[in-house]
Amino acid sequence: MNPDVASAIGQLRAARVLSEEQAALFDRVARRRLVSVRFEIRALLYAGVLLLTSGVGVLVAEHHRQIGPLAVAGGIGLVVAACFAWVIRKAPAFSWGAVDSPNVAFDYVLLLGLLLFASDLAYLEVQWSVLGPKWAYHLLAVAVIYLLAAYRWDSRAILSLALTTLAAWRGISLGLIPGSSGPLDAALRANALALGALYLAAAVLSVRLGRKRHFEDVYANAGLLLGLGALVSGALDDQAAWTAWLLALLVVAGLVMWLALGLGRSLYFAEGVVAAYLGLVRLLFEPFHSRESSIPFLLAALLGAGVLGLLAVAHRRMRER
Repeated sequence: MNPDVASAIGQLRAARVLSEEQAALFDRVARRRLVSVRFEIRALLYAGVLLLTSGVGVLVAEHHRQIGPLAVAGGIGLVVAACFAWVIRKAPAFSWGAVDSPNVAFDYVLLLGLLLFASDLAYLEVQWSVLGPKWAYHLLAVAVIYLLAAYRWDSRAILSLALTTLAAWRGISLGLIPGSSGPLDAALRANALALGALYLAAAVLSVRLGRKRHFEDVYANAGLLLGLGALVSGALDDQAAWTAWLLALLVVAGLVMWLALGLGRSLYFAEGVVAAYLGLVRLLFEPFHSRESSIPFLLAALLGAGVLGLLAVAHRRMRER
């Protein structure tokens, strides 16, 4: 209970600033007799979606021969159609601004339908090899469907899923190219940088054009993770040109931190700081790569402590604005 707030509510009620109904509601909140369980409900719904999709996957894997491929694909398709029918019926009108969900289950029924749609598409490809060696294009199709659904039904979670699926498509497509040297080769880094730049451009455009402005942080975080991640991988793994990668990483991370301070975005700032720290760790360890020593570990720990202090100070400054 917060006695100061409860007393203030009583004074506002006596002064007729608050009505009896408003005062009663605020008083229950101040005395902690009214507690929101919205987060818990959302967590349970999300867990339920994951369990249900996992259960469908296990059922199909263990009994698809007894059930039959057509029955499996048709059954999943019917569930997908039912989910989309419910979503379409409950969905509010489209808007380029933020749109509130009609109820707490809406986003999770949408998520369930989309995940099952992707699973059904993958099952069809496994059974009948629709695209053959170009099967990775299924991921591109799924990413496009996710992206359209995110905009139509105003879902940041689905947008995150779309961006992740698009990045996975590029990575898997490169891995299927004959002669690919692995997940950290130059082609994959170049694709990560290009895709990261594309996501960052989408973040800027969403704000400048006023089209789903609240999607900006989803695009920006995905872009920063891809771009900074590619630079970090170059600084840590490219033996021939790691100094050039490190220089590029420090320049980009510094730019990200500077912009994040101006925009008041602590998460962007933290991503830039962590990326710069990982690159500097390589610099600390490089003089000792030919011999064992505890000095670089000590220096890395001290640098890590400094990074934590910097993040705490920057976060507090941005909150005080």
